[in-house]
Amino acid sequence: MNSIQLVNFPVKLTFKISEVSEIKPMIDKFIEYYRGPESEEFSCRILLPRNLESENDVKRLGATIHSEIMFSLKKNKLAMNLRDIRYIHDANTYGWLLLNPKVAEKL
Repeated sequence: MNSIQLVNFPVKLTFKISEVSEIKPMIDKFIEYYRGPESEEFSCRILLPRNLESENDVKRLGATIHSEIMFSLKKNKLAMNLRDIRYIHDANTYGWLLLNPKVAEKL
């Protein structure tokens, strides 16, 4: 798979996160969708900025999102059934796909 396929892959939810304060509302929507009736077709894209002051800021943002997702899944007694794919979305953005494994097979 190449980055053009990843950029154009259709998803149900897309979040653009550039600050830690945006993570909690994103997690709430993520969990609501994940536990919903369309969980077999779960597909989510998270976009993170590439132009933060340092590479560590982006890594910290991504690590915070990952840990919040894991914590929220556990808190809600939901099993993690996701495949994650990280890629460069465009010149200013990193992309992160979180997909049900059945959806990921379409790539």
